[in-house]
Amino acid sequence: MTQRNFVLLALGVCILSAAIGSGLALLAQTGPAGAAGPRGPVGKRGPAGPEGPSGAAEIGGLEEEVEELRGRVEESEELAGRLEDLEREISGLSGPTSELCEELDLPC
Repeated sequence: MTQRNFVLLALGVCILSAAIGSGLALLAQTGPAGAAGPRGPVGKRGPAGPEGPSGAAEIGGLEEEVEELRGRVEESEELAGRLEDLEREISGLSGPTSELCEELDLPC
């Protein structure tokens, strides 16, 4: 056996033994879990902690914003109704006006 082969053989044995030792240590750490024992008695309940913030301030602000938006929607609906009424009035006026323009030869 040559010196090179002997060194390679010794190195292989060291690597193999280190791998086996690491595997056994890992298996010992993460072994299978044992059977769970019975649950112990329930202890007494501790005192209640302080009550947290209710969030009423946040909700109040949102409610005000919703009411403001509702008002804007109602205003826009009123304006739309007035616009429709004015359009009807104008369309009612366009008939006689256009006839007058035609008689006088005016561009209307």
